[in-house]
Amino acid sequence: MLLYGSAAALIIALHLATDGVLGFHIDELYYLASGRHPAFGYVDFPPVVPLLARLETGLLGVTPWTLRLLPGLLSGVTVVLSGAYVRKLGGSLRLQALGLVVAVTAPLIVGTWLFQTVIFDQVTWMLSLYWFLSIVIDHKPRTWIWLGLTLGVGLEVKYLILPLIAGIAIAVLLTPELRKELRTRYPWIGASLMLLVWLPNVVWQIANGLPTLTYILNHQGDIRSGGGIGSFLVLFLVILFLLTPLWIAGLISLLRRRELRAIGIACAVPILVYLFVGKAYYPAPTIPIVMAAGLLALSRVERRRLRSVLALAVGAASLLGFVALARTILPITPASQLHATGLDTANTDLASTVGWVSITQQMTAIYGALPASERDTTVIVSSDYGVVGALQVFGNPDLLPASYSPQLSDYLWLPAHLSATDALMAGYAPSDVASICTSARVVAHLTVPYHVVNLEQGSPVTLCTLKAPLPQLWRGLREFS
Repeated sequence: MLLYGSAAALIIALHLATDGVLGFHIDELYYLASGRHPAFGYVDFPPVVPLLARLETGLLGVTPWTLRLLPGLLSGVTVVLSGAYVRKLGGSLRLQALGLVVAVTAPLIVGTWLFQTVIFDQVTWMLSLYWFLSIVIDHKPRTWIWLGLTLGVGLEVKYLILPLIAGIAIAVLLTPELRKELRTRYPWIGASLMLLVWLPNVVWQIANGLPTLTYILNHQGDIRSGGGIGSFLVLFLVILFLLTPLWIAGLISLLRRRELRAIGIACAVPILVYLFVGKAYYPAPTIPIVMAAGLLALSRVERRRLRSVLALAVGAASLLGFVALARTILPITPASQLHATGLDTANTDLASTVGWVSITQQMTAIYGALPASERDTTVIVSSDYGVVGALQVFGNPDLLPASYSPQLSDYLWLPAHLSATDALMAGYAPSDVASICTSARVVAHLTVPYHVVNLEQGSPVTLCTLKAPLPQLWRGLREFS
């Protein structure tokens, strides 16, 4: 346990030491805003993560470091699970230690520092696979209950876990030993609990006209641009780096060994699904268990000296991969240096943490420069949820009007009886809003400090005189993609 605790403490300490270097990410501002509008669902994700954001910041305060505390702690859980896979597969203590080294240096774990659905999704995938591995190896019926509960929570975190559920179901149907367990009550109790946990979100989706389905259909262009075989290979090579052969050996080992083939199938199905209809990083949470199987395959090399050399090579490759990628994936470079070092374009997540306080100040100044008669009837509308989120976190409500965005879940939060006649429209050029404005002119362009290249850099701010009350025009602005 000391070994596992030390590894978890190391990765947690790394995250806690670096989590305050950069400001809020644009998506973190969105989760904070969503948490202020509690619901059983949102346009692009289920309810758990926004509610955790509200709980965490309500207890600890609204800062990037406090918001990222929970992801940092969960990174320790993923490290422990990575070692636990090796142990459950029968690996020696030395092999478990090597598995922990691989986990602590893995880009998949080290690079997941933002408060986003990614880390929570990763934990539910990995824990679900651990329960399934336990079922395959130990055959303890009650483990189906833990698997069902974990998958249910996963569905309340992010819908990306659906192909993993399909993979587990297919593996059960194709494995005689597991198929026999379907004659008992426990798999069905687990499945029922999974659906019961997910039910509130399903009801919300139906009651609100299935907005997530609309989002997914509208999002296909972005998904295609980040998916496909080429993107999959590139991203997996980045995530795995020098350890790619170990991952290949692990996947082959799982699929070839009859007693573990169900695990291989459960991992292969989401990989195949997302290879064609998703982004390359979607099935990444399957990597740790496949790497664990790769380590077990390494331990079965008959020549002792070769086995030792390969183990040293795995440890060295893990450390080299960490050193090579740390600057790109970790928030260790100050905002003032991101553009100068090219990191703002190499990792857009880093760039998306810069400028929100400055943008809030600029929007406050732009609004304050309007004649008093116009300020009384003006609201702020942003093409993306970032500006609105920043104004709500950093803005002075005495110096700013109400602000709204038609993007994703923000679209749902416009008051039905808003009577504003003018809008400062951030991110919109006059031509973008000609259909809703009797007059429109650019009054400013937003600038992001340090020349960082991100979504807001150079974004226009247009003063629009509305043709009708904003609620009547709102659907024309809706952006569910």
